Amino acid sequence: MRPVPQHRGHPPRNRRSKSCTGCCSKCQLFVSYLLVIVGILFLALAIWLYIFRGDLIPLIQSHFYINCICLAVGCGIFNVIIGFLVHSAVSNRCALVFYLLLLIVSMILEGCLIYFTFSYHATYIQELDVSLPNDILNNYNTDPTIAKAVNFLQKDAKCCGSNAFNDWPKPEVEDHYLPYAKTIVQRVQYVPDSCCKSTHQRKGCALSDSPNNIFYRGCLPFLKEEVYNNLNFLFTVTAASLFLHFANLIFGCCACFRTDDDEDENPFKDYDQEMHLFD
Repeated sequence: MRPVPQHRGHPPRNRRSKSCTGCCSKCQLFVSYLLVIVGILFLALAIWLYIFRGDLIPLIQSHFYINCICLAVGCGIFNVIIGFLVHSAVSNRCALVFYLLLLIVSMILEGCLIYFTFSYHATYIQELDVSLPNDILNNYNTDPTIAKAVNFLQKDAKCCGSNAFNDWPKPEVEDHYLPYAKTIVQRVQYVPDSCCKSTHQRKGCALSDSPNNIFYRGCLPFLKEEVYNNLNFLFTVTAASLFLHFANLIFGCCACFRTDDDEDENPFKDYDQEMHLFD
């Protein structure tokens, strides 16, 4: 075996600095991979809230809720981009600086998302207590978007009305053509067909308000719980992502101050280049 030749003209490498730099780069890689997973989770949550549960959005009057969904999309996109740029950042100082700038921008977006979720969390109960009864009484028959949202809510939650089925106004029809002009209350459908318990809700199925035919419990508790769970999930994912961003920022700053001897340090390299010296 030939002795390992020494490179002339270069000072001995500081092994402690090299070890610290390599550790920071590997931790940065690991955290970035976690950010990709969190970014995909952000995007999946936004798709779920906007596409699969989007029919409930017209019943939520505040713009905080829709802003939270839009910010979740932005945070998810930034997290995925940051995760894929880490390969260039660990081997190039200029790319690392750009990588750290993206981290800061993403942290600002996630800070705004935490602010919106926290702010709306304090007011959504009072808002829904007012908005849902008003939509049922005043906007259901005039606004097709509200009507579609209310019908979706009643079918999905298996409920009727805001607090109970009798929140829907019940009209009384007088027939003055009978002898002595007696007042007769006719059977009139006053609740939507979406209140029916039947899985096949045919037109006019809610004509009878019997408890065997329609749901009696209101939809307001279900809507409150839906918004509460969505806000909590958004807040939890954002807080976890913000923690990973902070850790990634620390590791990135440590790697940014590496020495010139560590500039060619790349955790993706194998040791083939060094092993040929032993041939």
